[in-house]
Amino acid sequence: MFRYTAEILPYHDIAFEDAVRDLAEIGFTEVNLWSSAAPLAHHVNPGDDPREILRVLDKYGMKPCGLTVYGKNQDEILERVQFAADLGIDTVIFDCEANYPDFVSTFLPPIVEAGAKAGVRIAVENHLTVPFSEDFESGGNEDKRWDEGVDTFTQIKRLIRDIDDPYLGVCLAPPHLWVMQETISEIIAFLTERKRLYYYYIWDVDRAYRHGVDGLNFGPGEKQLPSPEGTLDHRFLLHQLKRSGYTGAASLKCHGTHGWSLEKIGAELRSSDQYIRSTFNELNQ
Repeated sequence: MFRYTAEILPYHDIAFEDAVRDLAEIGFTEVNLWSSAAPLAHHVNPGDDPREILRVLDKYGMKPCGLTVYGKNQDEILERVQFAADLGIDTVIFDCEANYPDFVSTFLPPIVEAGAKAGVRIAVENHLTVPFSEDFESGGNEDKRWDEGVDTFTQIKRLIRDIDDPYLGVCLAPPHLWVMQETISEIIAFLTERKRLYYYYIWDVDRAYRHGVDGLNFGPGEKQLPSPEGTLDHRFLLHQLKRSGYTGAASLKCHGTHGWSLEKIGAELRSSDQYIRSTFNELNQ
């Protein structure tokens, strides 16, 4: 059975300890930490004292289940692989940070090798090839998409074929697959069968999303949080995770919370959590 976890990401402008405390109050015991480029969350970073980070987590009965490091170059990611190991984290997550041929030939192999040495798995997120920018949440840049990345089922298959290593797998992001009109449940089964599904985002996309226009803008934060009225049927997808035998983290996520107060973040997460947790509890019966 998979583990129901949370991202620290929605706590965009909130202090680390306040975010951890609120997630614990909601009922989470595991959190994925972020050490990404601005404006993405970067609550923890190399140079921070791992003992202090772990002290705060332990204070609230929390454990770190991953480290997300988007928007970083190869050296910065290598540094964060060791940082993850120092925190006792077994999975580092990022997307295709270079055009695909360069990604698999020169960018990724040293990171996978470093992960193997440190006991840290590398999970590549299936991500639209729209270039990352500091204003990505406003959309656009569709005309600047790369020709090749890791954003379709075919490209996911290619990645795990081209680098056939037990320390390389995939972080599955349902909204990106929905935009590419892929069947999410089929990809869950494919990756789990091959033991390459390393992380899963419980994440939605606004019904008002405009294909070919909105790029990485998946809508307001509250529309990215799963709900019964959302775009994706998360109850079905979570059932598929269990049927497939996935035992890793399935983590509640959204972007679009810049400028939100702690109270607003907490209220929106609690509303979404009720929907997801009821399904999780049902699956555990």
